[in-house]
Amino acid sequence: MKKNSLHIGVLIALFGVLFCSQLFAQNVRPQRQNNPQQQQRLNNERLANEFYRNQEWDKAAEIYQQLFRETNAQHHFTFYLNCLLQLDELDEAEKIIKQYSGTGSYREQSDIDLAYIYQLKGNSKRAARMFDKVLRDLPPDRNRISMIANAFLNRGMPDYALQVYESAAKMSQVDYPFYLESATAYQFAGQHDMMVERLLDHADYNISHLNLVKTRLQNLMMMDVDNSISDMLREKMLLRAQANPSNELYAEMLIWFALQQKEYDLAMIQAIAIDRRFGDKDQRVLELAEISLANQQYEVALNGYNHIVKKGTNGYFYPIGLRGLLTSRFQIAEQNPATEKATYQTLANDINAGFEQLGLNRQTYELSTILASIYAFHLNRQADATQVIERSMQLPLREDETAVLKMQLADILLLKNEVWEATLLYSQIEKAHRNDPIGHEARFRNAKLRYYIGEFGWAQTHLDVLKAATSKLIANDALALSLLIRDNLTEDTTGASLRLFAQADLLLYQRNAGKALDLLDSLEKTVAAAGMLPYILSRKAEIAARQGQYHEADSLYGQLANRFPDSYLADQAIYKSALLNEAQLNNPLKARELFGQLLDNYPASLYTSEARRKYRLLQNIEA
Repeated sequence: MKKNSLHIGVLIALFGVLFCSQLFAQNVRPQRQNNPQQQQRLNNERLANEFYRNQEWDKAAEIYQQLFRETNAQHHFTFYLNCLLQLDELDEAEKIIKQYSGTGSYREQSDIDLAYIYQLKGNSKRAARMFDKVLRDLPPDRNRISMIANAFLNRGMPDYALQVYESAAKMSQVDYPFYLESATAYQFAGQHDMMVERLLDHADYNISHLNLVKTRLQNLMMMDVDNSISDMLREKMLLRAQANPSNELYAEMLIWFALQQKEYDLAMIQAIAIDRRFGDKDQRVLELAEISLANQQYEVALNGYNHIVKKGTNGYFYPIGLRGLLTSRFQIAEQNPATEKATYQTLANDINAGFEQLGLNRQTYELSTILASIYAFHLNRQADATQVIERSMQLPLREDETAVLKMQLADILLLKNEVWEATLLYSQIEKAHRNDPIGHEARFRNAKLRYYIGEFGWAQTHLDVLKAATSKLIANDALALSLLIRDNLTEDTTGASLRLFAQADLLLYQRNAGKALDLLDSLEKTVAAAGMLPYILSRKAEIAARQGQYHEADSLYGQLANRFPDSYLADQAIYKSALLNEAQLNNPLKARELFGQLLDNYPASLYTSEARRKYRLLQNIEA
């Protein structure tokens, strides 16, 4: 008991040292103005602080004693007393407390320190009487209340500190609830549930401290190793939001928490509920939809945009909502490798209807990139796709917006096997936007084109540059393609196997899965391509998924992960298998098992964050 109490006190005091050191340094700047006596005192304080931080109590005590005699400063006394307690010199500590107890504002603190020493000496009854007297005689002064509570905390007695705050909160002269301070005491007591209650109370009491409360909660969540704190926070915020539907604060706090946990669906449900209740929060819904779309949470984004669109064409955010709704529908279709042609045709019709309603302009031109992609890659209407892009390029767009359209035109040219025209456009975009994300993307697509046609050295040179790109997504894609080229040229220095594999990749890009599969089948049978087997399995799984053969795709991904667990494709295979089981095979139990396997075996994977989110969502699925 003694050791633990002392330990807590030391921790708090160490924080105090840092604070006091900074305060002291501020008061004495600039140093050249100090007289020799002040400079010596400053040097002594720095040395004492260093000894204190290093827990060299005897050396620190000697200097703090000297400093206290010179300055009679309370912080010097406190550190000197702490040193004596750590050295177990209880009689000396009792002596100096009695000498110092006459100082007015320190009276209650000295009583607490003295009672604490009696407790350490084994006289618990006398200590308890003194602690109780402090509680009975609390002064109706907010600052002194805080000092008394802190004195209890410094001695590792948060329960007494909480009693101080509870009693003081009832004093009409004080007129302050001490929610924030109580939260700190509960934190020291390890009662995180009550800490959260008081933090939420404080946010409701003083909305201007909302960011402070959020910071405290963020710090608490950083300690969460088993999701128990997150689960507790979610429950408390849900209960408050439900019990206080007219209090917008709790609903907003729940949205904030959900975003911290990447639980976009919970955030969106709450945002829509707030808008329905108050009627003027559609901008918040729109912001969440945009965040969800950017984080590839397309179903959540679609829910938000739908809410905006249903408010009617006269709504201020209707055009943005419609654009987001159509974009989300396209991304959802793209997520399913076997989306039917009819789905894309319906989406193309709806986009054209949107253009008729809103016009083709700067606010809607992004839909033209989606329409062109649908025409070119899903409906085999490359000429119509090119026409859509060229029409959009006539708009008064910024250079980077025009570059996006040019990029898509290059993609269509590559789809039509017009390789050199495509590489020319990619190069133009890269040159015009060399240091921008769009320029990096153009360089990557150009490198991929060169890989497709077997120019591996050219591709490798540009991919190595892109590995340091500011965009994490581009850097990761560049690294993956670079490893594919390097590893397989090492296995087969002639490059013959890699050339065939690259041709299969180009055929896949050009939506010719049948010929790509024939190439992969023949390549799989050659001895020289033995090292490419993980890549071959991955591509064959992708083709099977595109053709709606989900069980076959799942089996191929499983073979890859089981036979080649050290391949950098293994974690990707497990993740894609989990997605198939979750979305297409209706097997959430296996999906959860695979997400868990990914978290356990590949903690550094790029898919870890999303796998953890999905695993948490599937936790309540029963066998």
